[in-house]
Amino acid sequence: MKKVLTIVAVASAMALVVGTGSAVNAAPKALKIELISKGETHQFWQAVKKGAMDQAKKMGNVTVRFQGPATETMIDKQLEMLDGAIALKPDAIGYAALGTTESVSHLAAANKKGIPVYMFDTAASCPGKLGVKSKCALGVAYTNSKAAGSLAADKMAGLIGSTGKVLVVGHSQTNQTGIDRASGFVNRIKAKYPNITLLETQYAEGGDQTKAQDIVAAALVANKDLKGIYGTNEGVSIGAGQAFKAANVAKGSIKLIGFDSGKQQMANIKDGLQSGAITQSPMGIGAKTVEALVNYVRNKKAPAALIDTGFYYYDATNIAQPKIAGNLYE
Repeated sequence: MKKVLTIVAVASAMALVVGTGSAVNAAPKALKIELISKGETHQFWQAVKKGAMDQAKKMGNVTVRFQGPATETMIDKQLEMLDGAIALKPDAIGYAALGTTESVSHLAAANKKGIPVYMFDTAASCPGKLGVKSKCALGVAYTNSKAAGSLAADKMAGLIGSTGKVLVVGHSQTNQTGIDRASGFVNRIKAKYPNITLLETQYAEGGDQTKAQDIVAAALVANKDLKGIYGTNEGVSIGAGQAFKAANVAKGSIKLIGFDSGKQQMANIKDGLQSGAITQSPMGIGAKTVEALVNYVRNKKAPAALIDTGFYYYDATNIAQPKIAGNLYE
């Protein structure tokens, strides 16, 4: 009798597997992912967070903790967060580098502990190539900031007739994104538009709106013939707009091209105070980072070392178009 019952039990179990595919359709392994961003206050990072969280839900049984320092100048604080994340021994870490080399030894420590890292938005200057054999990171989901800066330069040239004075106000001299957004613009102007005079690039570190406003206010006084301003992030662009308002600059008389979106910057573009801006795909950056890490941990699928998440130029004429609107955030 016992033998008969055993045979019945085995047969029932086999029928259950065949009938329901339970061995195949079992709930995916629970994963914990730590995401360390460059900040949390700017709306851009909130959009990155939303993209990451939405992707985690889609992939099932994935818990994401997203954090970043109060400002994008707090490298030491961010490194503390990275070390704290490593100490928790999560299944994977996503990291957006503040600074170019400061985090490399920390990322190597994660690698030594067997914790895969995929960077997002900005990559650290890791020695050698990124990828599965790297001791730094698998890769980076990013916006090609040099190309985006070049596009902003072309748009600025078109707006000012390829002649006149232009000021670049950057948001960082220490992280690669800030460096590339400014250099992409500057190098394009120098290479293609000889009749545009570039004033010395100035910086409102961390995208500080008040500092940016002060820089632009001073430039307006010192350069009555100023034709254009390019701000390399949301905070700088908003600060420049505030300087225009305070100085009663006639809308459109000085062209302002910004970067990212955000409620105030979008309002300034619709109002004519700002000419346009470059938008990234922040939700796409967050989503692609989580997707790359989950697929690597669960399926050992090596992600591409570079995932270009794209960018667009938008202004009052196309801000409502679906492909643009889908990449804007408030």
